[in-house]
Amino acid sequence: MKNIKFSFLRSSIAVKQLVVNLLVAPIIVTLTTNTPTTSAMNLFENYSLSTVEMIRNDGYEVEVHNVITADGYILELHRIPKSKGGKAPSRNHPVFIHHGILGTSADWVLAGAAMSLPMQLADAGYDVWLANCRGNTYSRKHISMTYKQKAFWNFSLHEVGKYDLPSSIDYILSMTNSSQLHYIGYSMGSCVFFIMASERPEYQPKIRSQISLAPVAFLSNTRSSLRFMAPYAKMLNVVYQRMWKGMFMPQSNMQKFLASTICRERITQRMICEKCIIFSVCGSDPYHFDTKLIPLIMGHFPAGTSANLAAHFAQFILKDTFGQYDWGRSMNMRHYNSTEPPTYDLKSIRVPITLIYGENDILADTIDVMKLKAQLPMVVDAFPAKSPYFNHVDFLWSSKVNEHVNEPVKEILQKTDDLGWTYTGPAANATAVDAVVPVVSQQPFQVLQLNPLSGAILAPSLEFFAENLDAIIASTMPLPVDERDVAVFEMEREQQRLLFGGVIRFAQAAEKKYGQLREGITNEISGWADDVATGAESRVKQTAVLVNGKIAFAGHSVAGAVGKAGHSVAGAVGKAEHFVVGGVGKAEQTVVVGMGKAQNYVSYGLNKADRAVNGALNATVGRVGRVLWFWK
Repeated sequence: MKNIKFSFLRSSIAVKQLVVNLLVAPIIVTLTTNTPTTSAMNLFENYSLSTVEMIRNDGYEVEVHNVITADGYILELHRIPKSKGGKAPSRNHPVFIHHGILGTSADWVLAGAAMSLPMQLADAGYDVWLANCRGNTYSRKHISMTYKQKAFWNFSLHEVGKYDLPSSIDYILSMTNSSQLHYIGYSMGSCVFFIMASERPEYQPKIRSQISLAPVAFLSNTRSSLRFMAPYAKMLNVVYQRMWKGMFMPQSNMQKFLASTICRERITQRMICEKCIIFSVCGSDPYHFDTKLIPLIMGHFPAGTSANLAAHFAQFILKDTFGQYDWGRSMNMRHYNSTEPPTYDLKSIRVPITLIYGENDILADTIDVMKLKAQLPMVVDAFPAKSPYFNHVDFLWSSKVNEHVNEPVKEILQKTDDLGWTYTGPAANATAVDAVVPVVSQQPFQVLQLNPLSGAILAPSLEFFAENLDAIIASTMPLPVDERDVAVFEMEREQQRLLFGGVIRFAQAAEKKYGQLREGITNEISGWADDVATGAESRVKQTAVLVNGKIAFAGHSVAGAVGKAGHSVAGAVGKAEHFVVGGVGKAEQTVVVGMGKAQNYVSYGLNKADRAVNGALNATVGRVGRVLWFWK
């Protein structure tokens, strides 16, 4: 019964997670990895095209390359070797582009050539390579393990930076016969670069220039809804380790189904996919985010990673440091010979770096970006995108992405790709720090010092979200820039209140109903278990009586046989002395036969009793096992 109660506890926690999944965003699309493909999905097969297929559909050549890391992971790189017109690269250095967390190379090309940075760079004469880090849809292979093994998912950001990037960089330089390359990293792609440059300084000379889009290193000032989940990341990681072997949010058929149905319809697209899945994590952009791309985005994102990697990001949120994975005080002593994990030495990175950030990026907040900038010794430039509403995903999918991201990136690469270019210090047109760091008192972050209700085990309770809903929503909203924003943003807030309020009420009702169902079934199971125990005990007693009866009957048979044998002997002696020997011989034979029959009868009775007992016990154990399996 203890196991049954634990299963109920685990299930009740899962009910509470429903609302958290919706608020935290992409988790909504991880309902299952085994959902069968439906006919609806076949109608919109573009949502399930691979990176290679999308690039080819836009008229570009594409190559697939496999890279083996030092620790055995097999990474799939996608290369655009020529322009759309078929021209070979004319630039001096190749470009290596890395995606963000839970992303793949598809993120860069799903919007088509008109918005795709890699395709535009290929047209500009660059040899373009797209990364896929370990664990995502395209890089789930290993030389000695499968992705179904727990050991496969035992990695964090540290391993991606220390092993994935160096192996990929060496491979690209070898294939292109180059000594340096340009590196462009979006979000996590910038983070793992900083880790590599810190941990593997021998790779710094191999980087011609680095461009960080929505740079991530420090996250203590994030205003994303993920901040409310960070305190529970450790316990959530335990759940993912036990239930899914450490795999976190892999790509599934269900998300493709959602992409082609729910996220395709205009109302549900705006209310659920845009507000719930994107803006609560990345920030609202009511003017420039290209909502038409949502079905395509949801068809490819999220693409999976490890629970440890997600927990590593949560540690950045909880701490005001950029450090290695925190295993806990005792395990840290084993890994680092210290109770605290070491921090990455950003000041040791001697690579020309450009930081481009969004002023409305609630995930990579401006304050954290400036903190990063202050520790990097070779910052070529650091500037915000031209729109004050620019959020975290606008770097990929804004309708203004060419103006705000792609064109500035091309200008930077054109300058740094010149063989005569060398870093000479901060650019003359670098934006002043005071001009880009918002006044802290104007940020809604200051009023969001919220404490989850006591007793929350794995995640904030439903009551916590219900009581603090307005404050949480306010944290995701940009600051008004002009008069038109007031009405637009108020409408945005009201829509989110209605959506999330409804989700919370639904989850609370479901939890209440589940509690009632749980109590009823618990009582039924308890009664059934008692009946099974009583029945099993009765059958064992009946079997014991049967065994004793058989043994007694067998004993009587033996005694009777012996008595008859003795009588025969006495009669034979009285009648004829010369037949004594023969009579004794017959008597001995009769005794042996009688005892043999008795022994066989006893063995038969015991075997029958054993079968009856085993049958009763096996039936009982089987029924209990089926019940436990059902509840598990």
